[in-house]
Amino acid sequence: MSFSEHQYRILLVSSGDKFIKEISALLSGDKYQLEHSHSASDARCKLLEKRYDIVIVNAPLRDEFGSRLCIDASNNNGTITAIFSSNDTFEEIYAKTSVHGVFVIQKPVSRAFVSHVISLLICARERLRVLEKKAGKAESKLDEIRVVNKAKWILIDHEGYSEADAHRYVEKSAMDAGITKKLAAQVIIDNYLK
Repeated sequence: MSFSEHQYRILLVSSGDKFIKEISALLSGDKYQLEHSHSASDARCKLLEKRYDIVIVNAPLRDEFGSRLCIDASNNNGTITAIFSSNDTFEEIYAKTSVHGVFVIQKPVSRAFVSHVISLLICARERLRVLEKKAGKAESKLDEIRVVNKAKWILIDHEGYSEADAHRYVEKSAMDAGITKKLAAQVIIDNYLK
């Protein structure tokens, strides 16, 4: 899978415009949808309104340092976060944020290094995307199992079926109606719980 298949929504958070301009220059093109904030409070509002793939913070911010914002943003589903921190605060910020999956980058940095960091953030986002797909499929399968089991227990309680007979009944109902087992089970549940 090529990264170019996805457009990345990126939020840049920095008190100054210089950082935003420099990062924006590295992220030009249709592959990126960029937005920026100059404060943590404004960034939090944007995070409530939209889902971002990547949040990059240049610490310190106007209204807070920025580490708490990164931790909060990394708790959003699928958001990869990075904080650029000065040499004198790097160790402290790393200790606070790395356990939450926040990438901590020590300033000053070269343009080439920032480009490399962005590539790593995109790789992390893609890996997370794969895991999200797998988790979604697993959750869907578990939901089907829950519904089918509920229908089977209704058949066992109300009709005296064995578990194997109840399972066959759900499967046959699905096959006869040309629908999924989950939908057939839901029909059984709905009929008995009227």
